Amino acid sequence: MTETTDKPKVMSERALKTRAKIMDATRAFIVREGVGRLSIDKIVKESGTSKGAFLYHFKNRKALFCALVEEYVDHLNERMNAHMGKYQNSEEPLILGYASWYEEFDKDDGGYAVLGVALLALLLHEPDALKPFHDWYAKVFKMVQDSPIKTPQLLTAIMAFEGFFFTRKMGFDSLDKETKEATWRYIIEQVAPQPKKKASKSPDKKLPA
Repeated sequence: MTETTDKPKVMSERALKTRAKIMDATRAFIVREGVGRLSIDKIVKESGTSKGAFLYHFKNRKALFCALVEEYVDHLNERMNAHMGKYQNSEEPLILGYASWYEEFDKDDGGYAVLGVALLALLLHEPDALKPFHDWYAKVFKMVQDSPIKTPQLLTAIMAFEGFFFTRKMGFDSLDKETKEATWRYIIEQVAPQPKKKASKSPDKKLPA
């Protein structure tokens, strides 16, 4: 017997606003106090909703965590696609997009750095809730493997930028802007340079019979 999945609820505008209030309150709470101290009663109080309203949207605390992680991963996808889109005519947009993304993130992370670190603490409390993160990185690594740039080169470059992201998120970034920008250029030019475009075949050149 196969397990059936829950059908998505069709929610009214009021219900959507209530769900948003719960999510907003949860983000604020875990940034302030951490995921370990979060409880349904605390979020109900913080969001100004009811326990019944909470349970309508999230069957338990883990479901709320999963929704937060999925929302965060949606943000990662949106940012990566937006920055790669700037280089859609290049031979390899992934590393150029990563560099552009980090440059924007370094200037203003929009509060996502603190939230991302708070969510990573789920590894100790609800590790299953982090599956969307695992899936997202699996997608990135698949893009690396499919790239025209050799996998060890591109993976080295991507992981270097991941290092920049995480030191920024953790508040350990003490490098000046000039040093970082020079390093980004080095990574792209020396570690994972753009592959040369293949010369197009002459249109009047006939293929052998």
